[in-house]
Amino acid sequence: MMKLKQAVVMLLLLGSGEPTWAHGGHNDAFKEAAAAPTVGQVKVAPDVQQALGIKTAPAGEQSLSTSLQVNGQIQAVPSQSAQISAPVTGRVLKVQIQPGQVVQKGQTLLVLDSPEIRELAVEAERTRTQAQVQVTQAQSRVNLAQRTYERERELVDLKISPRKDFQVAQAELQQAQGDLVAARSLVKLSGALLATRLAQLGRARADGQVALLAPFAGVATHQEVSVGEAVEPGKILFEIVNLNPVWAVAQVYEKDLGRVRAGQAVEVVTESYPGKVFRGQVTSLDPTVNAETRTLAVRVVLANPERLLKPQMFATLRLVTGRTAQPVTVIPRSAVLDVDGKKIVYVQNGDAFVPTEVQLGQVSGKLVAVTDGVFPGDQVVTERAFQLRAQSLRGDVPTEEGASSQATDKPATEAAINTLPNWVWLLGALGFSTVTFLAGIGVARRGVVNQPLSPAYFDRVESKKDA
Repeated sequence: MMKLKQAVVMLLLLGSGEPTWAHGGHNDAFKEAAAAPTVGQVKVAPDVQQALGIKTAPAGEQSLSTSLQVNGQIQAVPSQSAQISAPVTGRVLKVQIQPGQVVQKGQTLLVLDSPEIRELAVEAERTRTQAQVQVTQAQSRVNLAQRTYERERELVDLKISPRKDFQVAQAELQQAQGDLVAARSLVKLSGALLATRLAQLGRARADGQVALLAPFAGVATHQEVSVGEAVEPGKILFEIVNLNPVWAVAQVYEKDLGRVRAGQAVEVVTESYPGKVFRGQVTSLDPTVNAETRTLAVRVVLANPERLLKPQMFATLRLVTGRTAQPVTVIPRSAVLDVDGKKIVYVQNGDAFVPTEVQLGQVSGKLVAVTDGVFPGDQVVTERAFQLRAQSLRGDVPTEEGASSQATDKPATEAAINTLPNWVWLLGALGFSTVTFLAGIGVARRGVVNQPLSPAYFDRVESKKDA
């Protein structure tokens, strides 16, 4: 049955007219390709295209934004980067985060055990105890002076004791009261020094444990310590970097400075995320030009909520300077393959995909202008083009003489046969039968004509002449 279907398909193909091309502008090129198929051309049945996820889109025509393209680098915003250093002498008890871990503001990074804090706490307790003793003694003196004062006042009122003794008792009472106030102040001050020191350290306890906290949300980097390690004040332990937002910094040549200004729209792309565009604005320009490179640094602030952009990552900055005067042919950037230094796209022509070299122009976001190779309306492969490239490298494509390998033609032919409607089979079978019948008649006639004449035939002819 399959052979019959294949015969019908071949008959229909032989009887069909010219094939339908992808676009009028390609008529000559694709007709030449039909006579001598293009090396690398791949034929894929529609159902196979869907299964492989091959997607196409028509080449468009529109006006693009013009830009100045410069190379740059991603950097952390200086105000959003902090080095966490040891505030006191101590030993690391706990490390609660790892490099690369996202931390929140106020989260504990590590815990130190500080002998200094313990000594300070012990000294504060000793001072407080001594101050309490002084308070008790001063209180006793105040009580005694109070009783003496009251007695002397009564004697003075009765005119028994001289007024001088009353004044002495009054002065002693005031002195005792002053000593009590001073003693009570010492009690308060004995804990104030410790409290102030603990407040300076953030989250610290009197037993000597000091917790170092993240000053803002970000990512921990550059862990420099481990559990049990002794540290001195000022030693760098961690670095916290907030990667949202980040800077994109580029060097613009002196000759191009007239095309750059603060507030200018910028599109940033990286090799790490092909097709993804990060957008921002020029926030600042250096005030002076570098005397050696004749360039000036331009900074762009980029939102980075997913933290995809990393410090020191290379980037390409496109500073938007205007728009093209006339519409140009554009295709998605994802459609372009870099093959042996050439830019290649696959143009769909029915079930065939023809590799076509293109010349590219202005890039704008996810689109790129094409100056030569495709025309508006051409169906170009935008997804899975690399699979077509891989298929062609395996040799499953037509050769230069037009012959294709069995591995490619058989599945494609069977897929094409299975997708034809029933009326095509009926028409094809009828035509095939008619051709076979006429061919049989022709063969029979040729057999009769070419058959040698017997002697009896000549005798019958002579007898008819005599009659």
